[in-house]
Amino acid sequence: MNKILLRASLIFILFIATNSFAITIKSIEITGNNAISKTTIMSYLPITIGDEFNGKVSNKIIKELYKTQYFEDIEVLEKNQILTINVSEKAQIKYVDILNYSNNELLSDKSVSELLKEMDLTSGQIFNKRQLNKLTNQLEDLYISNGYYNIKVGSTIEIDSLNRVGVEINITEGEITKISSISIVGAEIFTEDKLLNLFDIGEADFWIINYFTKKDHFNKNLFDSGINAMKSLYINSGYINFKIVNIDTKFSPNNASVDIVINITEGSEYKLGNVTFSGDMLNYSETDLISTLGLSSGDLFRRSDLISGIKAINHIYADHGYAYTSINPITTYSDQKNYINLNLDIELNKKIYINRITINGNTRTQDDVIRREIGISEGGLYSQSQLDESINKIRRLGFFSDVNMKVIKVNDFDDKINLHFELVETKTGTFSAGVSHSQQTGPSFNVGIKEKNILGTGNTLNARLTSSKAVKEISFYFSDPYFTRNKHSLSYGFFNKRLDAENLDVSAYKVDETGFSLGYGIPLNDNSNIKGKASLSSRKITCGSVFSSVGYEPTQCSNGDEIEVKTGISWNEKTLD
Repeated sequence: MNKILLRASLIFILFIATNSFAITIKSIEITGNNAISKTTIMSYLPITIGDEFNGKVSNKIIKELYKTQYFEDIEVLEKNQILTINVSEKAQIKYVDILNYSNNELLSDKSVSELLKEMDLTSGQIFNKRQLNKLTNQLEDLYISNGYYNIKVGSTIEIDSLNRVGVEINITEGEITKISSISIVGAEIFTEDKLLNLFDIGEADFWIINYFTKKDHFNKNLFDSGINAMKSLYINSGYINFKIVNIDTKFSPNNASVDIVINITEGSEYKLGNVTFSGDMLNYSETDLISTLGLSSGDLFRRSDLISGIKAINHIYADHGYAYTSINPITTYSDQKNYINLNLDIELNKKIYINRITINGNTRTQDDVIRREIGISEGGLYSQSQLDESINKIRRLGFFSDVNMKVIKVNDFDDKINLHFELVETKTGTFSAGVSHSQQTGPSFNVGIKEKNILGTGNTLNARLTSSKAVKEISFYFSDPYFTRNKHSLSYGFFNKRLDAENLDVSAYKVDETGFSLGYGIPLNDNSNIKGKASLSSRKITCGSVFSSVGYEPTQCSNGDEIEVKTGISWNEKTLD
């Protein structure tokens, strides 16, 4: 017992001495480093010159440096208040090359570069053998899923004198596995040919067609897609108990070909029995909800129709602020054979309000031009229809090539959301300038601008200037679709054209035309408006002596001035999505 107590006392004293006796560090030395600088290593240390050092600090230094994953081994020594940290670096990647891939549909220079970057296997990164193995396995899986069952992926690793790793990954693709035969057993409702046509792969067509389509090339992804298409066909035709019993694939000894047999059981066709609703239906009756659902007793039980109907019901509740309504379909077998009763249990949850609306990507268009198209304001009640229409109205502006909206939940508030609109600007106008020369009129200059989002204001500006020896023309048009807060629109324009025919070597006459227009629009609803337009123009014709003396258009020459007034009214409706 005395020996045990003595031994425990010595261990305790040693522990206290190791962890309590602290030395002030005067200098820190780093040894063994090659690729990683001393400054970088020092930045990871939990100690600096002037700090106290003991056994606990030593363990912490080792722990922090191992966290960086840059080192194979770390040793910490202290002598005469000089702290020496000796490290052994992990190898860094010099290069990783993937060689001998030829099928650009699977691998290309670009996809290989992205794959190496994603796997942290690029030059300068710390070499990780596990990542290399993960990459080779991923490459094998890629080829096998596309029918290359003879694929071989090997790697060669070389380490130079500077502890840098060079890796070559060699791919031997082999020939793609081809489908020798494919059949479906158990099909009665639909013909085998109809079901096989759901697959993009299968037995070879006429050899010329097959050369281009490569239909007989086995591809696991395309095969699975065909299986899912077959399931959807049956389930959406009322056969809800349809099952794939098993899929028998027999590969030839060298994996050059495969025979596939798909065994199925169709089950019975089911129809819809009673349709009922439970939960919080708000002010809607079962008749209203059944009408929205679009399904009634006796219809085929189609999953796609049920999903569409549930979305429609979700939509009407979302227009009342219930953005996260939960509708749970509960099915039970009816007393009638092959009929299924359907109950939709509705849980409305809380009403949702808009907290903030943010817009990103509008590099030219002003924020208020976009916000005035959004039918919901911050603090307002959520409405799915208004949000859908807001997105359509922003698209109709024609200022953006892409419009997306994200709904983001607000932390600590289960009744508030943020709306974030992500936009991509597109070209909204053109600018043209040109110089030409004609033997008749001599040099001619023209400049013009057409812009439907001038300075990002959402206003339209069209202007053009043409000048030559015979013709001088200027035109200007401006439109403001939101002239008032009530979305009344205003447009106006001006033009002047002067023609001196004497310079065209045709006749001696001059035409001077001037006019302006004014338009005003009043909205009838969000998608239609009524517009009125009035224009006034004046034309003055001056005939020269040659033109008058030969008797051309004597009436027009004697009555050269003409004033014209036009008025009109139009109705417009936008139905674009």
